[in-house]
Amino acid sequence: MRILTALFSILTVFCFGQNATKHSFTFEKGATVNMSAEMEDWNIHLQHLEAPTPGISGLRAELHQKKLQIMEMYPAQASGSARAASGPTPNLGNNFEGNTFQGIPNDNDMAISKDSIVVSVTNSRIHMYNGVTEEQVFYRSLGGFVQPLHITGSKFDPKVIYDPQNDRFIIIFLSGFTNANSHIMVAFSKTSDPTGDWNLYALPGNPLNNDTWSDYPVVGISGKDLYIGVNTFTDGSSNNSGFTESCLWQIGLRQGYLGYQLITNYYSDILPWTRRLFNITPMPAADVPSAENMYLISNRNTAIHNDSIFLLEVTGRVTDPNTELVLKTLVTDQPYVLPVPARQGGGQWFDTNDSRILGGYVLNGRIHFVQSCTDPSTGTSGIYHGVIDNIDGVPSMVSRIYSEPGLYYGYPNISWCGLSSDDEQSIITFNHSSQTEPAGFSAIHVNASLEPSARLQIKTGDSYVDVMTDSLERWGDYSGSQRLYDEPGKVWAVGSFGSNLHGHGTWIAELTTPDLLTGIANGEVIHIDASTFPNPFAEQINVVFDIPSTTFLRLELVDMSGRLVKLLMEDRIKAGKNRISFNGAFLENGTYLINAYTKDGLMFNKKVIKQ
Repeated sequence: MRILTALFSILTVFCFGQNATKHSFTFEKGATVNMSAEMEDWNIHLQHLEAPTPGISGLRAELHQKKLQIMEMYPAQASGSARAASGPTPNLGNNFEGNTFQGIPNDNDMAISKDSIVVSVTNSRIHMYNGVTEEQVFYRSLGGFVQPLHITGSKFDPKVIYDPQNDRFIIIFLSGFTNANSHIMVAFSKTSDPTGDWNLYALPGNPLNNDTWSDYPVVGISGKDLYIGVNTFTDGSSNNSGFTESCLWQIGLRQGYLGYQLITNYYSDILPWTRRLFNITPMPAADVPSAENMYLISNRNTAIHNDSIFLLEVTGRVTDPNTELVLKTLVTDQPYVLPVPARQGGGQWFDTNDSRILGGYVLNGRIHFVQSCTDPSTGTSGIYHGVIDNIDGVPSMVSRIYSEPGLYYGYPNISWCGLSSDDEQSIITFNHSSQTEPAGFSAIHVNASLEPSARLQIKTGDSYVDVMTDSLERWGDYSGSQRLYDEPGKVWAVGSFGSNLHGHGTWIAELTTPDLLTGIANGEVIHIDASTFPNPFAEQINVVFDIPSTTFLRLELVDMSGRLVKLLMEDRIKAGKNRISFNGAFLENGTYLINAYTKDGLMFNKKVIKQ
């Protein structure tokens, strides 16, 4: 991996009191639906098989022409001396294939609850999995889910969020491509069980009645509110040619969970004194959200190269009449360059889209964010990782570019994986591809000094993707990543890979910081005996062991192929006799191993049998 390191710089910002027009609306609940209830699900999904081609008007066609210029400016380097890894890669835990439906593009997002229930969405379906057993527990099409609302437009661009403070899920997606039928579908789970009841709302995609419709949703939550950023377009626009402006919804969470009338603010005319922003991305808290304000970021993501970053803040909750949207403009320490198309085998390419902000988080008064870019030193598409400091005062920014000669990265996302609030480290996940490496899914670990690890290949592709009638294939518009809130250091993520039918596949993975295996241990390496009872077991099982000194212990349950079934615990264990018990009633019958590790290696392992 190669990295461009930039110098830290403090910047002058232009701060204005109010930089948007705020509109207030209320909306009644449209329906309550039980996700598991039997109903006719026609699974209707519209797929456009044509890709934008050079010479046709519209933003995508313009981007393609700009990328051809960038490829001439920065020729791809097929080889080069990769940067030495600064540390170990993330640990790979449970990982499995997700939704197999061949959607175009394969827009992937996911969320996971404290109970390890994974909700995975693509451009047509909602899938739910048990993250421990990897079993699919339910699926439904987007259209089938909101069938009681009787909204007939095409359903697309789903996003999903887990709210750890309220133990609820939220699903957002769009419907319709004209101002007359454009809607934003918002669903709130009534309990922690996503297979149960949901409150459904249909927000208008044209709330200002200005002949526009909404596209490209980006979402996030604060401690009190839900935020949905959208881009608006005029009717009949082709290839994004009719872009009007980016707008922002602010929606009360409590009302949605209870099924009450939604209280909302809608911000338009953002950055009115200059060229409109294109995409506004919420930056949620790294851990459990509690703040009443929300930070958001945008940039000049359709330029060949640019150095502007826009830091926005919604100052309070939706119910506060004094809440406003304010904005600061920063100049980056190094410019971001529009990402070049990604090469595949079979003469195929991937569309890497623009340089929009794709994900990020807030921690200790700093914002970490990622976007796609071109690394001038490799000529391949890479990851631009920015960090904004002092977000409540005069911000400053530092950035890094992560790339690899001969390999193309696409659609990154980032989550915090620290073990405590002052432990600032991240896991970045992304898609990868090259002429010889089929489209797959990867991750890197980035420490507090912004030093990346070597690349961990989560999923190797089976083949190149060839679905469109043109050689430029859609690669998706985003991917999902989320910290597992009750297990420090652990992140779940979803990405795409090339299936053996030259289509899109979905891969879901559990990742942990490498620091989880470097906890503090007192004394020398210890290898101890342990006992388990009852063994064989049907439900509850106990593990008893006696250790001579206090140590940091990682206890895993794995199957006989070595696959991690469940990380049972990671914590500091006191010297002396200890007993750990857990309920394994839902495990499949078979033989398992319980492995205990300290930082120095294996302490003990025991074979147990589930009957």
